Amino acid sequence: MTVGDRSQFWHDYLEMMPREELESLQETRLLRILHDCHASSPLIRELWDKAGVAVSDIRTIADFKARAPFMDKDTLRDFRDRHDDPFAGLVRRDDPRLRMVSSTSGTTGDSTPLPHSLRALSESAYQRYYFSLGARSGDYILHTTFTFRVGHRHTGPAEGGLIPIVLDHSPAEIPRIVEASLRFRPTVFTTMSSPLLSAFEDYFETVAIDPRDVFKSYKVTIFGGEALSVRQRAIAQGWGLELFEVMNLGDVSIAVECPMHDGAHPHEDLALIECLQPEGSDPMPDGAVGEMVVTMLADPMLPLIRFRTDDLVVIDRTRCGCGRTQMRYKMMGRKSDQLFVKGVQILPAALRPLIDSEIESRAGLFQIIKPSATAEVLRLRVGHNPANLQTSAVDYQARLERKISGALSVDVSVELVSDAELLKLGPPHKIPRVAKQ
Repeated sequence: MTVGDRSQFWHDYLEMMPREELESLQETRLLRILHDCHASSPLIRELWDKAGVAVSDIRTIADFKARAPFMDKDTLRDFRDRHDDPFAGLVRRDDPRLRMVSSTSGTTGDSTPLPHSLRALSESAYQRYYFSLGARSGDYILHTTFTFRVGHRHTGPAEGGLIPIVLDHSPAEIPRIVEASLRFRPTVFTTMSSPLLSAFEDYFETVAIDPRDVFKSYKVTIFGGEALSVRQRAIAQGWGLELFEVMNLGDVSIAVECPMHDGAHPHEDLALIECLQPEGSDPMPDGAVGEMVVTMLADPMLPLIRFRTDDLVVIDRTRCGCGRTQMRYKMMGRKSDQLFVKGVQILPAALRPLIDSEIESRAGLFQIIKPSATAEVLRLRVGHNPANLQTSAVDYQARLERKISGALSVDVSVELVSDAELLKLGPPHKIPRVAKQ
């Protein structure tokens, strides 16, 4: 199936190669990268020595999946604190191949430094995605920046001839974003987020500007920070924007939706992806929910090997309607975000449509208060716009509690705060959906 010129990929063969050839390529890259990472990473050597596994024991991907030890963010933090090492043992500080340091956003904890040799793998990934979605050399890309992360350099897309217009990721910048959109007519917008989309909605209600005119040149609008809601996609469509969701690939790279909007495609030549039992190590079949485990295949300065991401996903390896043979996956939530209220599993995704369908809380900003893994009552901190209250705040709080309780069959306690106050609890592009208090 083709979708205009979107049927063309940056690397046609890589995107559409038979899976057996892709798996052979992964195995070749894996065996090479393991030797490099073991030699350059104090953390990898410590983990593998403790597990009693030598790199020479790994001759196939099957050997790797059977014997290689796991790591996660707590592993990195533990090594960092024990050794006072800002790189958490991923690399040596004096390694001459070290060229850049980026970081995670720190939404669910303190941010983790991510070292790189030449550039982040996400640079290559973005380059491929923009091209496959219709961006071409000479196009302008409007890029809103929100954290100190190397992906904001956009060196990869620049190699493809895209010209960046860089603005802050802030509601205060919306007039400048609108002006740049009208003046330069970019074809790529990265990155739209929940707070920014909500701010756009408020802005267009107060000015005599047609959003369809503002956004009519965009072929690619990347949405990130958290899962996209049904309401958000509908709002964007009303403005003439087609949103493509970007998902983190375990801090190794990123994955983006294709025009089929049936999951995000990672690049499996850059990362080996497993879907395992969330509390174990057995593989989960395609179509079942499991924890994503990622192994980097292309940058020895970022040795995330069997990295447990905490992300719950469903994987599909069948050929996609866009033509790709590489897998796609859907994000179901974070393992650490699960809360059981009297035995009922609660995840943020179940709450979004209940909250953002109300005009008072249409921004969809909320937090689950989770002091422990189980609770008798679902406690929520919900953002709202006081100017949109239809009755009193007390009445709205009670109405929201009844609505959520009826939908989820649990007792609910809502604390109302303003959207502005809730946004202060996280980085500009998202808030932590779960808080301890």
